[in-house]
Amino acid sequence: MKISSTFNSGDSTSNSEKSTNVPKNSKFALTPLEIAFNRLFAVLLISSTIPLLLNIFTLPTIILFTVFAFFLWFGKKYRPFVNIVFLILALGIYFVPIPPIGWGIFRGLKELRIGGFDFNFGSIFFIASLIFISFSVRNVLGNIFAYFKTSTASRNVYYLISLLIVFVTLLAYPFLDSIKLRDQTMNVNTAVGGDLALIYTQQSLTFIDRYNMAGYFTSKFDSSSKKYIYRLHLAEPLSKYIQFTKVETDGEKINFATDSRVECLNCQKDTSDPYSLVFPTGKDIDFIITSDHLIKVIIFTEQGDKATEFVFWK
Repeated sequence: MKISSTFNSGDSTSNSEKSTNVPKNSKFALTPLEIAFNRLFAVLLISSTIPLLLNIFTLPTIILFTVFAFFLWFGKKYRPFVNIVFLILALGIYFVPIPPIGWGIFRGLKELRIGGFDFNFGSIFFIASLIFISFSVRNVLGNIFAYFKTSTASRNVYYLISLLIVFVTLLAYPFLDSIKLRDQTMNVNTAVGGDLALIYTQQSLTFIDRYNMAGYFTSKFDSSSKKYIYRLHLAEPLSKYIQFTKVETDGEKINFATDSRVECLNCQKDTSDPYSLVFPTGKDIDFIITSDHLIKVIIFTEQGDKATEFVFWK
């Protein structure tokens, strides 16, 4: 009896040790619900990445999304270092506008808002990026929550609520953020080969002296007159004249015969066409628009439908 008692006591101790001998990283293990949802959205991420194949330049982004999808599918616990790396990349995709590789979702959604929510085929490119960014942020939040040894039920509730909040925030923020004026045009769209785009780019890279560029397009709000002022200055004389069939401010064509907002030093007007304007050779150009309202985009269209777009909102 004594021997039996001794053996039973030893078994009891052994079982007790086994029950308390839990690996330290077990608190980072995903719950069955987390694994199921991660795998569901891994499939959705791969599916929504397919349209990006239409643009070969998005290949690095496609590879990143594919790697992340496999990470979601096969992951069974939180991995802090990997999650932080994906979060940094996600912030880049959200905030850094690099259109050729599909980055800059924040600006893309803001453009959609400015364009009157005109959804087109290109809008589906946002889906994969939003899934990637949402889960990259949520994984870090889940990693933090996992440090607190909470129950499976509370982990599941936190997972669903945090995922919903992150997704809604990422989607709503660009639609609620205010539109501001840039001091200088952000970019020149040279995709359709306008001569003005080439000349402007060349002159904006040339300095007359240490502080003054040969070409610039600035914008400012004059607090005294309560006017917005946009000035395109090309200080180096043009070697070739440029004729514009129209100049548009936020989609509205400027009538150079009647519109008092526009001044253009050394420009030539076409008396037969009030919407036409010429930048002549041999003279510097000083084109100024004074507006009561913020102008977001100014587009100069040349003959042959070659256009140069200047962006002034942020």
